[in-house]
Amino acid sequence: MSEALIKYEKKKRRITINGIFYAAISSMSFGFSPLFCLALIAAGLSDFDILSYRWLIAGLVLMIYAFCKKKSLRLNSFDEAWKIILLSVLRALTSVTLLIGYVNISSGIASTINFMYPVIVTLCMVIFFGEKRSLIDYLAIAASIFGVYLLASGDSIMVEGGNTRLGLACSLISAFSFAAYYIVMKQVKADKIEVVKFTTWIMMLSAVYFIIGAFVCNGKLTVVTDAGSWLNILGLGLWSTMVSNITGVKGNRRIGPTMTSILGALQPLTAVILGVLFLNEHLYMRSLIGCTIILVAVTIIVLHQKNRKHI
Repeated sequence: MSEALIKYEKKKRRITINGIFYAAISSMSFGFSPLFCLALIAAGLSDFDILSYRWLIAGLVLMIYAFCKKKSLRLNSFDEAWKIILLSVLRALTSVTLLIGYVNISSGIASTINFMYPVIVTLCMVIFFGEKRSLIDYLAIAASIFGVYLLASGDSIMVEGGNTRLGLACSLISAFSFAAYYIVMKQVKADKIEVVKFTTWIMMLSAVYFIIGAFVCNGKLTVVTDAGSWLNILGLGLWSTMVSNITGVKGNRRIGPTMTSILGALQPLTAVILGVLFLNEHLYMRSLIGCTIILVAVTIIVLHQKNRKHI
C-alpha cells in the first residue's frame, strides 16, 4: 500500500470517528431537554416562557455566529420567506407539544415516541405521495405502532399529577409535526437554503411565536432573576439546542444522514436514563420492550431507506 493511500485511509478514518463523535453529542445533548424543561417548570415558568427563552437564546447565539463568519441572513425572495415561515410553525408546534408530553408522561417515553418521526415520514410518503415500499418497511411501521401500544399500556408512562392521555396525544402530535417538518422541507426544497440562515430564522421566528403566546395566555413573559433558573435556561438553549444543532450538522457532513439518524437513538436513551436517575421516573419491562421495539423499527427504516437509494 502506498504512503499516499495510507494517509488517505487515516484521514478517512479520522473524519468518520469525528462524525460519529459529533452525531453522538448532538443526540445526547438533545436528550437533556426534558431535564432542563422540567426543572424550569418546577421553578414556576410556563411552557411559553421556557420555549421563548430556549429559542431566543439559541437564535441570538447563532446570529452572532453568522455575523462573525460574515454569513448573510437576508431572505433573498418571497419564496424563501414563505417556506421558512411555514417550517417554523411546524418546528414550533413540535416543541410545544413535546414539552406538554414531558409534563404529563415519562419524559423518556415522550422522547422515544417523538423519535418515531422517520417511521411516520415513511408512512406519510406511502399514503399521501404513493411512494412504493417493501414488506420490511411495513413490518417496521407495524412494529413501531405495537411499541407505542406497549408504552401507552404500561405503568412506566405515568407521572405524578400528569394527564396520561394528554401527554401521549401531544407526544404523538410532536412526532407527526416533526415528520411533517422534514416532508415539507424536502417537498418545497427548503433544504437548499443556506443552513445557518435557515436555522437562525427558524429559531428566531419560533421565539417570536412563543413570546406572543406568553403574552396572550399569561399576560406577560416571566422575567427570570435567579441563577439556578438561568443555568437551566442556558443549558436548554445552548447545550440542548445550539450545540445539538451545530454538532448534528457537523456529524451529517462527515458520516451522512443515515448513520447520523441511527445515532439519534442516543437521544431517547439519554432522556430515559436521566429520567430514571434524576426525575424519579421508572422503566418497567413492558415499557422497556416497547422502547426497544420502536428504536429497532426506526433503525430498520433508516437503513432500508439508504439501501433503496442505491437500487
